[in-house]
Formats: sequence, C-alpha cells, structure tokens
Amino acid sequence: MPFVCSVCGEHHDERLLDIRLGLPQDIHVLGDAARARRAWLADDFAVLDDERFFVRGLLELPIPGLDDRFAYGTWVEVSMADFQELLRHWHDEEQFAAVGCMLANELEPYRNTSGLQATLRATAPDRLPVVELADAEHELVHAQRAGISVHRSDELAAVVLHR
Repeated sequence: MPFVCSVCGEHHDERLLDIRLGLPQDIHVLGDAARARRAWLADDFAVLDDERFFVRGLLELPIPGLDDRFAYGTWVEVSMADFQELLRHWHDEEQFAAVGCMLANELEPYRNTSGLQATLRATAPDRLPVVELADAEHELVHAQRAGISVHRSDELAAVVLHR
C-alpha cells in the first residue's frame, strides 16, 4: 500500500507497518568491544553481564482505518527464571505461560518507553509473542488500547525511513 511520507513529502511504494529493533537499548549503546565482552546475542534472545535477560516480542498498535496494525519488534527484559523457561519452550506447540516483563527499548517518537511494564504472551511457535503494556498514563499505552490513525502510522514509519 503506497503512502506519502509526512516527513519528506515523497511517495513510498509500500506502507511500512513493522519496525524491528536490533538490540535492547542497554546493549545497543555499548561499543563493539564492550558488547563482545559483556553481551550474549541470538536472534530473539540476549543477555547482558550474565545478569540481565532480554527476549524479543511484538508490540502492536491497531490501525482501525486500515483494519491492520503497526508493530514494533521490540525487546523486553525478563527475570532469569522466565528467560530460561522461554529458551526451553520458545518453539514448542504449547509454548509458555504469560510472563511479566518491561520494555527495553525507546520506541521513537514516543518518549520514555524503556521500563514500561508489560506482559509477554505466546501466540504461535512461528510468531513472536505479543507485548501487552500494563495500564499506565503513557501515550504508547493509550495508542495500544485505542489504536492509531493511518496518518500516525505513517509518522511512526517516517522515523525509521529517515534516520
């Protein structure tokens, strides 16, 4: 679905509805040498200093005007026990029970998203689990509950397209 970018005013051939963040924020900010020494990284799992544990989840914002959703492939921090359980059952048919977590990325253009409390829920063995934000007075929580406009989804995509 093509769209006109709200930042550059140019036509883009496809509407961007998914953003995948590469690393948890606290690992991303490390230099290459420190990252190699302090972090263990896999596609959907990461560990920092053998004491902080992260998994990737999908935080979805409904777009009623498109009958679709905008999604952040974001990282959440979980306890060591939950991390071990998730590692064991990530691709199982039964998967895992819901896990308490907190966002581990700043999801621009939203502010102060790292640390927001959430729940990680399994969906299917071939899909990332969903991140459901806990109730809080925060713009991102409101967006997840109420949905966003088509224009807002284009604005969110523009942040990525013009970095």
